[in-house]
Order: sequence, then C-alpha cells, then structure tokens
Amino acid sequence: MTGKTEKYINIHIIKSSLMKKMIFSDEKEKQHCSKYLDLKGVAYHVILINLIGLDNDGRIKYKLISDIYKYDKKIRNRLYKFLSAFEEQIRAFIANSFNHGLSTLQLGESINRNLKNGSNIAFELEDLDFGQLLKIVEKFTKKDLKRMFPKSDDYVIDNLKAIKELRNAISHHRILLLYDEFEKCYIDGIEKTDLISNIKNLVNLIDEYYKQFLIDTINDATKDKRDSAFLIPERFIVSL
Repeated sequence: MTGKTEKYINIHIIKSSLMKKMIFSDEKEKQHCSKYLDLKGVAYHVILINLIGLDNDGRIKYKLISDIYKYDKKIRNRLYKFLSAFEEQIRAFIANSFNHGLSTLQLGESINRNLKNGSNIAFELEDLDFGQLLKIVEKFTKKDLKRMFPKSDDYVIDNLKAIKELRNAISHHRILLLYDEFEKCYIDGIEKTDLISNIKNLVNLIDEYYKQFLIDTINDATKDKRDSAFLIPERFIVSL
C-alpha cells in the first residue's frame, strides 16, 4: 500500500515524467489524469503527491491521489455552505441590534451617512464582505460579544479572524490538507493552528441550529455513494 516515504518528486517535473510515476487501473483513468494535469497543473499534483508519499518503488496509485483531492474538495464545499450561514448569522445580529437601537453599535461613517439619507440596514450590510463585517464586530463591547456568541471566551476576536482566514483559503480553492497559513484560534483556551481545530472553532461559534449538522456533514465526507472503492487513509481524515 502506498505510504509516506522519504522519496519526493521535484516540483519542476514535466507531465510525462510524473505520469510514469503513477499507477493506473486502466486507460480511462490514465486519460482522466492527463486531462486533470492540464487543468490543475503538474506542480499542484506534485505537492499533493509529496504530502501523500510514494511507495517503496517511488510510485503512487492515481486513484489515491484522486480520492484525497476529491475528499479535500468535499470538505471545502461543505465548509463553504456553513461559512456562508455563519456570515449571514453575523449580518442578522448586526441588523437586529441596529433595529433595536443598540447605542454601542459602531457601523462607520459611510454606513451611518447612507442610513441618514434613506438607505436601510439590510441593504448596507449586504454590500459588506466577511472582513468588513468583522471590523464592525471588533468594535463591539464585551457584553455585546457575549450576546452574539454566548459560549465564547476572551479569544472570540482571534477566533473570528481565524474563521476569516479559513474562508479565504476555501474561496481561493486552496487544498486544506496542505494549507499551513491558518490563523491561530483557541480551543478550550489553547492556541491551535491546524485544520481540524479551525473547523472546531467554526463549530464553537456558529449558531446551535447548525452545529450538529456541520459536525455530521464533515464526518460524512469520507463516504462516496458513487464510488464504493473511495477510501481515505486515516491520517488524512478530518474527524470532529
């Protein structure tokens, strides 16, 4: 079975040479690989292969590469849905706070000016991306932060920044299993920078309505109803 060894492929290898290091089940799989090398790039695949590791003969099954890529993409796609829901959760809290006349709410000069000129809070917040929403949240009082995230601690702003970076990585189609630029987040007061901790951080902050669904959705990503041979090595599995 292919396992992580000390053998690595040079990032500058050409397509034909890389394909010689792969083991294909049939010609169709080989053609599929060739197309994906053109679409995704040789270097992209090399980085993933070096993460997985070559076998003792310096080769690797293409099916394993493909499965791990599909798994990572499933994680990304599923997380993105919940990150979008989390972003809407923040928008809703800010909008509701404004409508309830929260005196400590600081929306910024531009939004306040537009609101005075007849705009509405929903329209103004729709134009803000996650980073801009976070800037508003950063100005919340501790009391308001606690109202927004009842189970949060003193690290809530750091944890929100970590979610922003996770969202950015997914938006830019980065391979999460390879990504090493996550922001620090705090799980039970302990600083973490790994993928699983960053997902747990989202679980901790997202509304209770979504929590278990998020956990189940990520844990279920190891299954593929269309491919009974879909198999992810245990060391790559994201388990919550």
